Amino acid sequence: MTDMLQKLQAATSDDPATAELLREAVQEIRELRKQRDAMEEILIVLSRTELPWDEDGNPTDALPHFKERYLNAVHEAAGLLGLELRSTITRTEPRT
Repeated sequence: MTDMLQKLQAATSDDPATAELLREAVQEIRELRKQRDAMEEILIVLSRTELPWDEDGNPTDALPHFKERYLNAVHEAAGLLGLELRSTITRTEPRT
């Protein structure tokens, strides 16, 4: 995606509307990259968080730590996904 971003930044236009559109596209790509990086960090935290159960399914001493890390990560992910806003993806919630 870097190549695309560089091409958009290098693109020039005499038309002010087109120039503004190019600036907006570059800004949106930058914001999406930041969001992608933040989601990647959340996934890393979740994947490195040890499950708090033993082989028999009993909670271990790690349960409080797991719960805290999991809830924080999910809360951050929900914010990044904009779940408090209605979008084409979040318009309907799956039935549980």
